[in-house]
Amino acid sequence: SRRIYFIFVTIVTLSLSIIIYQIYLIQIGNKLHYSDVPVILWWTPFGNDEKLRDCENYQCYFTSNRSFQYHNQVKSFLFYGSSFQINDLPKWKSNEIPWGLFHEESPRNNPILVQEETLNLFTYSSTFSRFSDIPLTLVDLPGITELLSRKYFVSTKQKTKLMYKKNLAPLLYIQSDCDTASNRDSYVAELMKYIHIDSYGTCLNNAQLNKKLKENYLEVLNREDFLSFNANYKFTIAFENAICDDYITEKLWRPLIVGSIPVYYGSPSFKDWLPNNMSAISILDFKDPKSLANFLYNLSNNEIEYNKYLSHKLIDNYDIHNERLKKALKKNKKLLSNEFGNYVEEFECYVCKNIHTKKKTKIINKKHYNCPLPKNPLTNKIDYSNSWTRQWILEKCSAKILNYYLQNNLTINMENFERDKLKLYDRNKC
Repeated sequence: SRRIYFIFVTIVTLSLSIIIYQIYLIQIGNKLHYSDVPVILWWTPFGNDEKLRDCENYQCYFTSNRSFQYHNQVKSFLFYGSSFQINDLPKWKSNEIPWGLFHEESPRNNPILVQEETLNLFTYSSTFSRFSDIPLTLVDLPGITELLSRKYFVSTKQKTKLMYKKNLAPLLYIQSDCDTASNRDSYVAELMKYIHIDSYGTCLNNAQLNKKLKENYLEVLNREDFLSFNANYKFTIAFENAICDDYITEKLWRPLIVGSIPVYYGSPSFKDWLPNNMSAISILDFKDPKSLANFLYNLSNNEIEYNKYLSHKLIDNYDIHNERLKKALKKNKKLLSNEFGNYVEEFECYVCKNIHTKKKTKIINKKHYNCPLPKNPLTNKIDYSNSWTRQWILEKCSAKILNYYLQNNLTINMENFERDKLKLYDRNKC
């Protein structure tokens, strides 16, 4: 009898909860209906949820509750890129309910986003590209204070002493993601033949972190003791996991912050965001790893020339020369802080204001997420031996089929979708 009583109480509780929640939705629905507040639905739960927000002179209601997809006030669907799934999408009504894409990550998380035909599904964008509506290019750079601070700075003389006393290499490398679209390890492995590199991650490992840093090191990358450790090295190998215009991560900013010169491979446009023209070294400026190694060896042994790359640390009251960087950092100050959530809310308000002002809709394109086919960093040519290259091409097929399904309001059956995708790929029709 106790068991029956427990089941009865559970059923009643659940029923009451459902009724109360439905009443709540009706009340919210009525409120929105009468006040003509646009509903913006995060189809992939990410930003504000169940929140009425003021965006300057405008108001919008943000939610991730999919019940609102049928509400007559729903005005936009927003997606977080890594969670965008082709078999879980709302009905396509591009003219009535525009879509928005928020994504700071590289296409390794979701290669279908590389394709123009996928990007064309969206009207609003917030990506790493400077051309997106709300650019996330500098999302991993805390601010100008950190860039100029000497908190972790180790002088060149001291770094040289550490190389002899503690047998430190001139270069630091620390990566544990060894399967990347950029195929960065192939270049580092070749570079290792010509210059000493301390590699602490699981990729090309030849050195061991101390126990304090080794345990869950991915979680301590921005901790003070790790930053101080990084600062001991003259150079830090800063290679992105994928090559896209303006896709710049903490891999570049961290060494700049601690005063280690980044040896960079990633965004072809990364120099547009440096404090000055001599803040980092691009591997693309050298014909091969041997040439780069010779340059780094000579620079490491020439204190005057080496220090030219650290002017943002060594000169008191340093004035950043890069106007583009200064302007972007000044804009970030207006957000109060360069925190990720502020970018999310800025994007939400951008969509909200556009809905209210009924600005002419557009579609986003490759400029908003430009990631060409993966190249071999040793040859700078498309790398067809890289499995990620095949994935890029396969997803071009996916984008074509997805567009066809959406435009014709067809239900996506994943088994049929995959079959059709491989057919297109085999016929070289992507």
